[in-house]
Amino acid sequence: MSVVKRSTRVPCADGLSMGLDLYLPEGADAPLPVTVVCHGFKGFKDWGMFPPLAERLAGSGRAMAVFDFSHNGVEDTPGEFTRLDLFAKQTTTRWLEDLGTVLDFLNDSEFAAECNLQRNNHFNVVAHSFGGAVAVLRAADDGRIVQVTTLNGVAELGKRFGPEAMDELERTGQVVVKNARTGQDMPLEKTWFEDRAQYDVEDAATQVFVPALVVHAEDDEAVPVDEGRELNGWIAGSRLVTVPGTGHTFGAVHPFAGWTPALETVASELDAFLPHVGRMGGI
Repeated sequence: MSVVKRSTRVPCADGLSMGLDLYLPEGADAPLPVTVVCHGFKGFKDWGMFPPLAERLAGSGRAMAVFDFSHNGVEDTPGEFTRLDLFAKQTTTRWLEDLGTVLDFLNDSEFAAECNLQRNNHFNVVAHSFGGAVAVLRAADDGRIVQVTTLNGVAELGKRFGPEAMDELERTGQVVVKNARTGQDMPLEKTWFEDRAQYDVEDAATQVFVPALVVHAEDDEAVPVDEGRELNGWIAGSRLVTVPGTGHTFGAVHPFAGWTPALETVASELDAFLPHVGRMGGI
């Protein structure tokens, strides 16, 4: 089935906006179930694997919405971090608010109506890395999320920065994060660390009672597979899929250089799990 992409911007209450790409099967004559895809820290909607993965899954008869969080630092030029001022001020709270704003938009906007989306406040969320933690936190108290999938999802918010970073934070009020791809030094202000302290992924995960799929690479160097096992243990009835080898992005790179066996596995698992026209989702 051929797929079309429609792009728009989702307005935020403070005047910012988030880029969103919606992948749709061309000519669908029934309202499409919607899956929202969340990138991770230092990620963006156009990164490597996200567009081809969304396009493939949309071809099975569903709408795939991939968006940029408002403070990810990427604006109009895909892959270019031109708003490090926003990146510096991001918080877990803002990520959670952004996801809620996207769900509102995909249910209530004229854009959603034009794209023939199911407007029943039922959403499936697929989230990578830190986005996985955000999806779990949001799903714990947002009844609109009826399915959750984490891809190399973060379970332990406090593990991401070591003692040297904490020393730097105390000295300067910020931590500088190196972007290996662009070579940029990306500042992160103290509010990130103060804000995240109020969130407990384990506690939230025990309050998630919807179908959940936890996919994790065995050799993820950034988020160890034990964190996937933790998420699976905390979410009642979830299913864990461990993918042999690979890394934090299942062998995919940016710019996208082709499908890897690990990414093929991810696509197959998602296609079997996520609802499409004529089939309910589940495990």
